[in-house]
Amino acid sequence: MPRRSAGRRRAGAPAGILSLVLSLSLCFAAAAPRAAEPVRAEEAAPALRTGEPETWRVATHPVPPLVMDEDGRLRGFSVDLWNAVARELGVRTAYVRVDDLPALFAAVSDGRADLAIAAVSITAERERRFDFSVTMLETGLRIAVRAEPDATGSATARALRALLGDAAFLQVLLGLSALILAVAALVWWLERRHPDGMAARSGPARGFAHVVWWALSSLAAQAEEMPRSPLARAVTVLWLFTCIALVAWFTAGLTSTATVERLRGAINGPQDLSGKRVGTVANTTSVAYLADHFATPVGFATLEEACAALQAGTVAAVVYDAPALSYYATRPGHEALRLVGTAFNRQSYGILFPANDPRRKRVNQALLGLREDGRYDEIYGRWFGSESGESQGR
Repeated sequence: MPRRSAGRRRAGAPAGILSLVLSLSLCFAAAAPRAAEPVRAEEAAPALRTGEPETWRVATHPVPPLVMDEDGRLRGFSVDLWNAVARELGVRTAYVRVDDLPALFAAVSDGRADLAIAAVSITAERERRFDFSVTMLETGLRIAVRAEPDATGSATARALRALLGDAAFLQVLLGLSALILAVAALVWWLERRHPDGMAARSGPARGFAHVVWWALSSLAAQAEEMPRSPLARAVTVLWLFTCIALVAWFTAGLTSTATVERLRGAINGPQDLSGKRVGTVANTTSVAYLADHFATPVGFATLEEACAALQAGTVAAVVYDAPALSYYATRPGHEALRLVGTAFNRQSYGILFPANDPRRKRVNQALLGLREDGRYDEIYGRWFGSESGESQGR
């Protein structure tokens, strides 16, 4: 028996030592630092969320009604849309205000802004240099002309107004009126001496008025009676030939003027822009469109300058983005403009990013979310109302 106990003690000793070594190893392993283990982005996110929100620099420039600077406060469709996107993303916005579209591109290119929003059309050339969000607004170009009578109506009506506004033509009309009165006076005097004459059966004033009406009716070959006096009939023959010549002259003048008006043409759509000087804003897609469609684009720094040139008559029309042109034409205090035709050269506006910017995906998700839950439609209706472009109260 004693031998067996000793044997058991000798056999259990190695096992006890092994257990002790394993316990010590586990203790050292638990106390060892874990700095070498990678930290996943999901584990770091709570720490970011508990800190201050990101601040994104957003470049923009005035393009009413998409972006307007009113006493230092930005408002407009694009501003409201971006503010909704920023709230959705939980980021702050620091607006970088620039003067025009080239400065907008420069601000994004040189890193002064993280992205840009205004009225930036998505084109193939721009897509090679930058990235764009999904479409934030579908629009096109519109045409504005002066809201004057000579810009409306048919070519014949415009020609008649042009003739009546011509001083030389008015002088001829005055001469014709004097001739009519002279012929009427001569026929009245001859008819008064004939017992059955047109003016013999009434008083002097009434008889003269009757002969004047007869002379006017003869111009249109609508005279209902003829003079009775032989001399008056001879005068009538000469007068009728004169009337034929006068009618032919007037018709020829009206026809030639109408032809000129048709060649000049009232601008009712993009097909009427060919060969004309058309104002627009420089460095925009409308410049390329006008050049491609045989018009002569005249670039201005702002839409206000282009519309002023239209009122001065140095350009025949103004072509620009439909929302901006519609807004300008309906604002009180601006020169009267008339929008003609419907929107054409359909194009899409987007938010501009540097190439391969990671923010783009997050912004796209926010924009799509705004469309899905109806907030986009609410912002659109606030500024453009319906598809016809009638803006609601702001």
